[in-house]
Amino acid sequence: MSTTRSQRGRVTPKKQNNSLRTLYIVVGVLVLVALIVFGVNALSSSRQPEVVEGQVPPASAATLPTGVTAEGFNFKGQENAPVTVTEYADFQCPGCGYFHTSVSAAFMQQYVASGQVKFVYHEYPLRSHNNAIPAAEAARCAGDQGAFWKMHDMLFLNQRQWSGLPSPQAQFVGYAGQLGLDRTAFQQCMDSGTHRQAVTAAQAAGNALQLSGTPSFAVNGQVVDTTSAGSVDDIVTLTRQAIEQALVAQ
Repeated sequence: MSTTRSQRGRVTPKKQNNSLRTLYIVVGVLVLVALIVFGVNALSSSRQPEVVEGQVPPASAATLPTGVTAEGFNFKGQENAPVTVTEYADFQCPGCGYFHTSVSAAFMQQYVASGQVKFVYHEYPLRSHNNAIPAAEAARCAGDQGAFWKMHDMLFLNQRQWSGLPSPQAQFVGYAGQLGLDRTAFQQCMDSGTHRQAVTAAQAAGNALQLSGTPSFAVNGQVVDTTSAGSVDDIVTLTRQAIEQALVAQ
C-alpha cells in the first residue's frame, strides 16, 4: 500500500506541472501573437502618411476661358489672344508659389482677363524637388475631370503642407476630394502614371531651353532674359516689359 501511495504521490505533481507548463506556453504564445499584431499595426500606422485638409482657393471673381494647347499644356485666356505667355514652373518651387499666390491675380487681371494674353502653364519640375513630378501629375489628373486650374491653385496655396512629405499622393487624393472630384478616378490616374510621360517630356523640353530656374517666362516663344533679376518680382517686371513690347509690335 505504501508503494502504491508513493507512486501515486509522484504522478500527481507531474500532471500538475504539465498543466502549468501548458498554460504558460499558451499564455506566452498569446502574448507573442498580441505583440506581433500590435507591432504590425504600429508599423502600418507609421507608414501611413498623415492626410490633413488643405486651404481651398477662393473662387475667382472673373471666369477666364481655359483650354489645352496642341502640345497638351493647359492655358487661360482667349485662344487667339495677340500675345502668348508661357510660364515654366515647378509646383514645389517657392518662387513659383509666391508668384501664383501673391502676384498672378493682378497679372491675370491686367493681361489675361483683358484678352491681350493667353497664359500657358508649362510644367518644369526641377530634379532637386522630389515631389514636383507627382504634383504635376496631380494637376493633370485633376485636369482629366476639368479641374486643372483648381488643383493648380490648391497645390500652390498648400505648398508647404505637401512639399516635404515622403510620399504626397495620399495628400493629393485628399485635395481632390476637397475639390469635389471623383477620388477613385483621381487615385487610379495617379496610380497608373497616366501623365508621367507627358510631365517628364515637359521637363526635358525645359532642360533643352537651358532655363535659369523657375519661374521662367517666354513671350511669343522667346524666353525672357532674367539674368539681372534678383527676385520673383524682378522676373515679373521683366516679363511685363516683354509683354508690352510684344503688344506694341502687333
